[in-house]
Amino acid sequence: MIRPFGLLGSLLLMSCANAHVSLNDDSGQCVFDKDTQHIALQLKTPCSLVKVNDDGRYFYQYNNVKVYIVAGAPAALDELKRWQVKAIDKCSLQSQAVFITDGKMTASTVRDKGLTCPTIGLDEKVYRHFLNNKQ
Repeated sequence: MIRPFGLLGSLLLMSCANAHVSLNDDSGQCVFDKDTQHIALQLKTPCSLVKVNDDGRYFYQYNNVKVYIVAGAPAALDELKRWQVKAIDKCSLQSQAVFITDGKMTASTVRDKGLTCPTIGLDEKVYRHFLNNKQ
């Protein structure tokens, strides 16, 4: 079943940051797409691309590596009690990075139990942490 708002929202979100990158979770699996390449992620759907703080970008670039972070399905609010977040923030306790190096994509392992809110965004140090721990 196609969820037009989720897919459309993801595509619209991405069109501002990079016209050649999108997320697709219509198959029940989170898939990161760039041009003709696809990489399946190990996140629970629906997944969302995480913005970089408030600057409108969705990746950090380190030399020749672009780092994107994708959040898994939003967690139940009772799991997020220790943070001051709302349902509209779509916060997840699971995330995964996608690295694009010289046009080739790879993915990190899944990070569990770390608060990741696509609409709030993440600090640069989280992107750098994923890159420093790249397999």
